[in-house]
Amino acid sequence: MFGRFSNTIDALFAVQNAVEAARRNEYFETGTTCRGAFPFVDLFQDGDDTVLTAEIPGVKREDINIEVKENLFRIHGERKLEYPEKASIHRVERQNMKFDRTIRLPIRVDSNNVKAEYINGVLKVKLPRAESDKPKQIKVA
Repeated sequence: MFGRFSNTIDALFAVQNAVEAARRNEYFETGTTCRGAFPFVDLFQDGDDTVLTAEIPGVKREDINIEVKENLFRIHGERKLEYPEKASIHRVERQNMKFDRTIRLPIRVDSNNVKAEYINGVLKVKLPRAESDKPKQIKVA
């Protein structure tokens, strides 16, 4: 990999540039989209609340776990595929999978009032903004 560099310093600069490029990559969530993580999510504001939707088709409701703490949202679970015992399987493209994703939210959340629903493979989570995080109106005397 480093054979084309004239000296060690050039090789070190190349490594540093590669690390910096990786840190800027959307996979590490520095942008508004993230193409390397699962499940795919949308995050948007609805009044004071934040709403997160996630596509997790084929996952049973009881296999989805959600955790919220301050401004961190974590979703993890597992998709388990089942076939009849004596099934003659001709093709397998879907696979069992475990997923675990943590997302930093733009607000602190009132975790006691989070509501989640799962319909047709789409999870919708309403994340109410914590009172302590809401801006306070200050009167000038």
